[in-house]
Amino acid sequence: MVSVVRGLALTTPITALICLSGCVSAGPAVFVATDLTTDTTIACEVLSSGERVALVYTHSMYGGDVVEEFMTGPDDQLRRVAMTTANEAAAEYYADTVRVTRVGDRFRVEAPAASFAEIVVRVDRVGGHRLRLGGETVDVLAATGDGHRVRLSLRSPGLQQGILGTAC
Repeated sequence: MVSVVRGLALTTPITALICLSGCVSAGPAVFVATDLTTDTTIACEVLSSGERVALVYTHSMYGGDVVEEFMTGPDDQLRRVAMTTANEAAAEYYADTVRVTRVGDRFRVEAPAASFAEIVVRVDRVGGHRLRLGGETVDVLAATGDGHRVRLSLRSPGLQQGILGTAC
């Protein structure tokens, strides 16, 4: 029996599955927000190339919202690509050694991009944490509760998830 996958003639179905597994795992990353207190998924989104996810929260000392934007990075890491705030004092708080520039009515912290295997956030009423995913906003506080710990991470869809389109 000969199987064909992406134009390659393969001699066995097992070889076809191995190739397909490699092809699927190289696909888009899946962003997952997990409530570590209850071990439940509160958000799951397949990210296409170049798509951003934002963590938005209120600065605890200076007020105003802070927006940290992330994209997929190498090895299923979240790569922070932008950080802005509505309050100049909050921007200065984060910018010990980097510049702060005004962009419209916001302040951009000119920090170098950074990558994280995961980000764990302690959700509280002061921060009022939100996630912006694919045009939607998830109220993390409402989805979890005050004092919960939430992990933000990326994962590759598995073989079955990639084939069936059930990555989330």
